[in-house]
Amino acid sequence: MYDYRGLVVDWHPRRLVVGTEWTVTALGRSEPIAVIRRLRFGGRTVFRAVTWAPTSDGRELIGYYRTGDAAAVASWRDHVDRQAARHEATSRPHSERGRG
Repeated sequence: MYDYRGLVVDWHPRRLVVGTEWTVTALGRSEPIAVIRRLRFGGRTVFRAVTWAPTSDGRELIGYYRTGDAAAVASWRDHVDRQAARHEATSRPHSERGRG
């Protein structure tokens, strides 16, 4: 919020955004982790989040959200959950994985 000569304005830079598609990035990664696209359904704006892949064929739906912020949070949670599952799968002791 900004106070300009007694006038309080509730403003945020995102209000200036006119794009329709954004990538979500994470530090230390060379590729994005998700893609968020703004869509209109029946006159209502929604945000669709999908996992990132070079082409649409490789992307998986994360979900549809009312706000871009909600889509970004869901994208981050999906990334963290996938990383945790990958870590869990690769860090089990050899005895649990079964030795052939």
